[in-house]
Amino acid sequence: MAENIEESLCNHLRTSQFSIQLDESTLPTNEALLLSYGRFIKDEKIREELLFARNLETDTKGETIFNTLEKFCEEKEIPLKNIISVATDGAPAMTGFHKGFITVLKTKAL
Repeated sequence: MAENIEESLCNHLRTSQFSIQLDESTLPTNEALLLSYGRFIKDEKIREELLFARNLETDTKGETIFNTLEKFCEEKEIPLKNIISVATDGAPAMTGFHKGFITVLKTKAL
């Protein structure tokens, strides 16, 4: 049943615009975890769903965060161009001018 829900969500995101919210957290065991939520309109209602929760294997830099999002989108065949806005916590890894996630997203995906 969970696979059907995930497939239905991904099918919708492949053909419509959506916003993402990203947050990187470090667990007590020093593991870095990236959470991503998607917000979109479906059946004339605003919906919000967890897209993924993934471990960041190497570091928490903006490019690593972007690569994690890009890999998820490639696996699910969701075009990055469908992302119309991004919300983050304002950490340097997310908003840094030269190497932050948002800068990398603008450079590589748009």
